[in-house]
Amino acid sequence: MMERSYRFQNFVNGEPLDALVVGGGITGAPLYRQLCGQGYRVALVDKGDFSSGTSQASGMLIWGGLLYLKSLDLLTVIQLCKARKELMRDFPDAISVLNLRYSVSPAIRRIPILMGLYLYWLLGEFALKRPTMGTALGYQEGRLRHSDSRFVIEQIRAFQSEHGIPMNHCRLVAAKYVRDQRCWTVRLRDELTGQEHEGKARIIINAAGVWADEVNRLLAVESPWKHVFSKGVYINLPRRDGQKDARIYPMPGADDVLTHVPWGPAMMWGPTETAIRDLESGLTPNHEDIRFLLTSANQLLPEKVGPQDVVSIRCGIRPLVVARDDSRDVYPLELSRRHCVVANQEKQTISIYGGKFTSGFKVANQVAGLIKRWMPARFPQPTAFAHPPQTECHPQLQRDVVAASWARDHEFCVTLEDYLRRRTPIAQWIPRMGLDRDDSGRESLKKLAEAFTPESKDAAAMVEAYERQVRETYDPLLTTL
Repeated sequence: MMERSYRFQNFVNGEPLDALVVGGGITGAPLYRQLCGQGYRVALVDKGDFSSGTSQASGMLIWGGLLYLKSLDLLTVIQLCKARKELMRDFPDAISVLNLRYSVSPAIRRIPILMGLYLYWLLGEFALKRPTMGTALGYQEGRLRHSDSRFVIEQIRAFQSEHGIPMNHCRLVAAKYVRDQRCWTVRLRDELTGQEHEGKARIIINAAGVWADEVNRLLAVESPWKHVFSKGVYINLPRRDGQKDARIYPMPGADDVLTHVPWGPAMMWGPTETAIRDLESGLTPNHEDIRFLLTSANQLLPEKVGPQDVVSIRCGIRPLVVARDDSRDVYPLELSRRHCVVANQEKQTISIYGGKFTSGFKVANQVAGLIKRWMPARFPQPTAFAHPPQTECHPQLQRDVVAASWARDHEFCVTLEDYLRRRTPIAQWIPRMGLDRDDSGRESLKKLAEAFTPESKDAAAMVEAYERQVRETYDPLLTTL
C-alpha cells in the first residue's frame, strides 16, 4: 500500500481532486468508498485518526431508532429501519442480530411498550423477529460484530490508489474558491510532522460531524442548519459467564433508557444523554458522567459495581441538527436524529448535518447522487481491496486481533493509540487503556509499538508517552471518585 509520504505527494503533484471529503467517520468513510468505486479522484482527510470522533463511541448497535417513537418521529424511524435492513443485508460478516430484553416495571407498563415494539417491528418491515412478552419484553436489533471503528476503517482501506488518497492526522487549514477555474485551492497540514501541502479540488464535502460548523466557517459557506450537541458516555464492565443477551432498563430520573450490551469480554453500560454548549469540554468524560453510570448500574443491574470494576470508558458527542435560529432548551432525546444535506453548487460544496451511525451509508448515497449530477466520473472503476486482515493472538486477551504490522501497512495506523483504540479493541477490553491495573500490559505494548517506530528505544519512548496519557487523563476519572 502507499506510504504516507507518497499520499501527500500524490495530492500535491497529481491531477486536481474531483472531491475532497473532510471527516473520516461513519459519514465520510462510506462516501469516500462510494466515490472511489465510481471512478472519481478523491481524498479523505481527518484532523485526527479515522473514526476518532463520534464514530468510535457508539453503542455498537445498528438500530432503527426505537426511542424516537416517543416523539412520533415516524419518518426518521422508517428511514433508520430501512438503513438497518440494508446494512445487515450488505455486510453480513460485520453485522449480526442482537436479542434485547426490555425490563419494564411496573407490569402495567408492559402493554403500551409492547405495542410500541410491535409498531417498531411493523415500521421495520418485519425484517427481524416478532417482539415477545415474558419476564421482560424481547425484540431484536443489528449489532456490529467487531467494533464501530473497525467497520469505518474497513470502508476506507478498500481504496488506496493513485486516485483514492486517504490521509488521517491531516487537517484542512485553508481553502479558497477560485471562481474562474471552478476549483478550490486547499492547504492541508500533516499533524504528525507540521508540514503543509497545497493542492486543488473541484468539490469539497464537509462530513466533519460535530465539527461541521467549524469547517463551514473556514470555507466561508453558510447553512440554514447548525448543530447542537449531546454527550453520550458508556462504561465497559466485566462480562460474566452466561451473559449473552442485551438488556434495556428505564433510566432513573429521566424519560430515557440505559442499555447493557455484550461486547467481547465486556458489557457496555450506558449511555448518558447530556446537552452541552461547549464542544471541546464535552469531548472528554467527567466524574459526574461516571458517577451517574455507576449509581444507575447499582440501582438496576443484579451485581454491584464500583470504580474498580470499570474496564474502560467511551465518550462521544452526538451532532443534532436544528435550524440556524433555533434556541430551544430541550432534552436532547426530543430532537430528531435526522440528517440534512446542504448543497451549494455555486461554490461547489456539500455540507452534511446530523445523522446516526446507522444512516451513514444512506447519506453517502444521497451525496454521491448529487455529485454525479454535478460532474461525471473521469476514471475507470477500480477494484476494491478486499483481503481479510492478518491477525495474531493477543497474550492477555487470548483473542485474535489485527496484527500491528498489517494495520501499519494497510490501515493507515501510525501511532500506538491508533492501534490500541481503533484498529483493535485492546484499549477497550483491557483496563487502563491496555496497560492493565498493575501495568502488566507494558511489555506487550512495547512489542506492539515497535511496529510504528524504527528503533526499540523509540518504541519505549512511545509507550512512556502513552503511559503518561493514561495517568493524566484516564486514571484520575476513577481514582478520585
